[in-house]
Amino acid sequence: MIKILLINLGCKISIFKLLIKNNYFIYEFNKNNNISIILKINGVFISNGPGNPLNYKKKFYLILFFMFIKIPILSICLGYQIISILNKYNFYKLKNGHHGVNHPIINKNNKKLIINSQNHNFNIKKKKKKNYNNSFYSLFDNTLQNINSLIQPLIGFQNHPEGCSGPNDFINIFNYYNKIYE
Repeated sequence: MIKILLINLGCKISIFKLLIKNNYFIYEFNKNNNISIILKINGVFISNGPGNPLNYKKKFYLILFFMFIKIPILSICLGYQIISILNKYNFYKLKNGHHGVNHPIINKNNKKLIINSQNHNFNIKKKKKKNYNNSFYSLFDNTLQNINSLIQPLIGFQNHPEGCSGPNDFINIFNYYNKIYE
């Protein structure tokens, strides 16, 4: 069984359900965790949550540590914004946040359209960077919707793939760790 450390920034119960459905054992990070937990985990999941990503600076060093030792990291929404900032992307406050369901996203690599739900007021500035394949963009305002490192196991998406009831086009990202450890 693949063991995941969940850095919970305010996720919903549906995140837990989807991780369990994909056969992951979940450790939830908290201040009482023993350092030996690092020896037990196969991946890190950074959840969604409310607010400005800079309000979570206390978690930055922890996440940087996991990036440094190259533990696979999957992140959504606020977690995506945090890993993007840690990878030297700039962020900004949207004039009108992205809220609700039926947000069209295009994967520019394969031209596939994906419908998802979103709930955020901040976004990452588009920037071509070496060693990243960021191919998902909003069809509403062409904002960047993902980060995908080519040199370490790190991927993040701006949307809420667990959105229930709502679109489930992105639900397969919860299979990320299974694909790595097959």
